[in-house]
Amino acid sequence: FIDLSLYYFCLETKKHHSTMKTRSLPLLLSPLTALLYITSLTNAQTSPACPSTLNNFVLLDESTVFYYALLPPTATGSNDPPNGILCGRVEHEGEGWISLAVAQTADEMVGGEAIIGLPDENSVLKYEMTGKSTNFVTPMAESMQTLWDESIVQEDGKTIMTFAKWLVEENELEIAEGRNDFLFASGSSNTLAYHAARMGISVDLMAGEWDVLTTTTSTEAAMMDETTTLTTTESAMTTDVTTIAAATTDIATTTEAPMMNDPTTEATIATSEAASTEAATTTDAIATTLTTTTIASEGLDCTVDFCENELTSGYLQRYKVNIPEGQDPENCEGCSILMELIFEGEAWLSIGFSEDGNMIGSEAVIGVPGGTPQKYIMNGYALNLVELLPEEQQTLTDASITATNGQTIMKFTKLMSEPGEIEILFGDNEFLWAHGSDATLAYHGNNRAAFILDLAAVGVAIGEEGATNPTDPPVEVEDNRGNVPNAIQGLGGGQDCTVKFCENELTTGFLQKYRINVPDGQDPETCDGCTIDMEL
Repeated sequence: FIDLSLYYFCLETKKHHSTMKTRSLPLLLSPLTALLYITSLTNAQTSPACPSTLNNFVLLDESTVFYYALLPPTATGSNDPPNGILCGRVEHEGEGWISLAVAQTADEMVGGEAIIGLPDENSVLKYEMTGKSTNFVTPMAESMQTLWDESIVQEDGKTIMTFAKWLVEENELEIAEGRNDFLFASGSSNTLAYHAARMGISVDLMAGEWDVLTTTTSTEAAMMDETTTLTTTESAMTTDVTTIAAATTDIATTTEAPMMNDPTTEATIATSEAASTEAATTTDAIATTLTTTTIASEGLDCTVDFCENELTSGYLQRYKVNIPEGQDPENCEGCSILMELIFEGEAWLSIGFSEDGNMIGSEAVIGVPGGTPQKYIMNGYALNLVELLPEEQQTLTDASITATNGQTIMKFTKLMSEPGEIEILFGDNEFLWAHGSDATLAYHGNNRAAFILDLAAVGVAIGEEGATNPTDPPVEVEDNRGNVPNAIQGLGGGQDCTVKFCENELTTGFLQKYRINVPDGQDPETCDGCTIDMEL
């Protein structure tokens, strides 16, 4: 009786840990029972193997990507009953616990079922979430811990969790082959506690499309107890105002500027633009804000010599403007810009041209070592929405990218004005830069930013009439942006805060974003119905 009981126990253990992990055979088994157990392992169906490359991805937040592969029953060979699997890898820029949950709805934690990785415990388990405090987030019974290929590691400031899971499991929420609601959460430490960030997201696993439905960020210090429920909304708060005070800070900012995607890439993503639509209760994209640097030619004649701009440490931009004979910058036909990007390392490189500092709608020149730099249009954040421009618009000349001796250099010449494309101006231009961590086109991580390049002074050499010298005091320039009062020009009077969000760093780690809504027919001086959108 004891012998058969132990045999049954081993079968159950094997069934719920189908990864065939190394385990000690109980010493109490008789040779007959041991033989039966080994035979059952040999004849049992093992868990399907996940593909080596996970080609699909979902952007969970500005620092987290979920790479996945969906294997339907026909691919798994599981026909009794038919069952598919979800192979996943969550990569989070930061060190802390991470969680991906199947939810009944993307805005409700309670009732969801989570896969939580705890780095200090080297643990990736399934949890039930029956409440909003940590003592209501409990591991499922041992018999339900059926994940395989699970792991969690931390390296170079990044936390990575992998797993494989059956789509359909008894007494659990089913993962559909189509659209599902998921919840992502991460902590600011490796100890499971109240999340530092949370995202509710609806994903069509087959189509590779997703919509962000809810987002919450907070500090871990605000840990919840059994009776506490914390709710926040990422959407901008709208408040009536009658007086708009002039901003006094001198920070100039725009929204993020990442790029890169290619139809051959496993997982290329870009963080989405900062929320600049009208106040809403949900968001379609993740907001990422970057400080923008304004670069001027500082009196140099960039039509004669190369001007230089250090985009970031180890990443240099060199450029020269070509003005055909008989043309001038004010009304130039055939003007072009020769650009070089020099990166200390071997990686793909990108420079983008934008009208508003946002990724969507921008255009970019992207180069991958071993190929030729080409022009792309950014129609969205998903891989298939970052597309090569048509062949007739691939007008770059002298385009090349090489990676030698630990350095990558991309060169090209581009017309400044081309039909149907964003024009490069003799003045302020909103550019976007990015680079990869290696020569394979993929997600750039934090290696991206927006910047403003001022080409207003090109063609005027130092010593000529109207030239400026870097040591001269600043020249006051007439404000040609219209009749928007300085009170709503934004930070330092340099940005129209009725068009896009202005920003003000209140203190380290505490950012204020705001935008003024002036109804048609109204003006700020005597405005009826003016509002301010504000985000902290």
